[in-house]
Amino acid sequence: MNAVLEGLASNPALPRHLLDRLVSRSGLAAELADRADLTAEHVRALLAHGDSTAVYRLLENGMVAPADVPVVDESVALVLTGRADADPALARALAFHPDPSVRASLPEWACSLPADVVALLARDPEPEVVAELVLFHALPPALATSLSRHPSPDVLRALASSPHTPASVLVRLQPDGLVRELAANPATPPGVAANLLPHHASRYFLAGRPDLPPGVYEQLASELEPGILSQLAANPAVPVPVLRQLTGTRALRRVLLRNPAIPLDLLEELAPVARIGPDPVPRIASASPGELRALAASPVMQVRMMVAARADLPPDLFADLVRNDDPGVAAAVVVHPLVTVPQLRELASRHGPRLYPRIALNPLCPTDLLHHMALRAASVEKTWRAVARHPHASGETLLLCLEDAQARHFAAAHPHLPVPMIVELLGSEFTAGAAAANPSLPVRVMEELVDGSEV
Repeated sequence: MNAVLEGLASNPALPRHLLDRLVSRSGLAAELADRADLTAEHVRALLAHGDSTAVYRLLENGMVAPADVPVVDESVALVLTGRADADPALARALAFHPDPSVRASLPEWACSLPADVVALLARDPEPEVVAELVLFHALPPALATSLSRHPSPDVLRALASSPHTPASVLVRLQPDGLVRELAANPATPPGVAANLLPHHASRYFLAGRPDLPPGVYEQLASELEPGILSQLAANPAVPVPVLRQLTGTRALRRVLLRNPAIPLDLLEELAPVARIGPDPVPRIASASPGELRALAASPVMQVRMMVAARADLPPDLFADLVRNDDPGVAAAVVVHPLVTVPQLRELASRHGPRLYPRIALNPLCPTDLLHHMALRAASVEKTWRAVARHPHASGETLLLCLEDAQARHFAAAHPHLPVPMIVELLGSEFTAGAAAANPSLPVRVMEELVDGSEV
């Protein structure tokens, strides 16, 4: 199905008479299933296509009940088993399906399985089916114990991996060949997991566990493998003295800064030498009011920038950060929920074009400021792409952004883009789908597109 028709299928302004025609297209069923304006007749037409993705979306959106879905094949039946109110007979029928790949898919899809189906799948001659059952469903302890003697390595690996496996069964499993699975499984008792340390294959997974004795983390810190050290650096259960040893590379410092348990003095030490991006830092998010004020007064610009990214700042503290002259702090301030439009204007004037891409991300940014920034951007691509996605961007402003390919794609879907340009962008493969989804596309043009697709 072409991008134009898919765009039309998701266009919120698609008129009823065209929707009536598009629901007959099987290739559009999945796209149309997400619409909020479907009638009962539309839903029946979409179900008739037997598209399992469309069925899944209609169920998720509450447009149909499982009992009203025609079961045209096993893919639709599998989708239905994921609903709590589905007919249990579906799971029973699928458990007897001659295709082992269908039987193996049942445990993953089904939100629950009747006891007789669990017993049947546990006896399946195909190890893949039994392994999938073990991975996705909690088994009665006696059955899990029985499966721990299964001859298939795949089943044993599934038992060792599954968080549903009882601890009493995990304790009995021999680690040979199952070291990774047992180390990574949160259901593995800490004592059993700690005893896996001599096996090198376990160490990456042990380094990320939150329930091991401090001595295990201390031994793991002597490893040279970056993956193991990175897991340790991210783990809030690792003792602080061990965390302080993990500052040797920029990658480790970046991970450490996102560890919720990092001490504030270490955070302040590492902040200037690790790029952390715009997302809030967990330790800053959990800082007490007193800690927050101390951090906001830090001489380290990157620390103040982290503070400025916290959404629930006291108004007086936020006002101090607005007045801060560091561009990094300003970059965090301009997307903060407390910032006002006058403050955005003042910050744009004070810091100039380097701040424009960030200002354009703020949903409050006014139309005239967006136009000013699009005209005078230094990093034009970043600014244009942010402006083209902004709901306040005017048609005149959007036209300025069309020189950049990505911004042109965003602008094609923007309802403020002038209609002649929307129509023109229908002719480009890169923008056709976005333009067809634009709610400002005239109905006559939508009609022409549907008529043309039927020729």
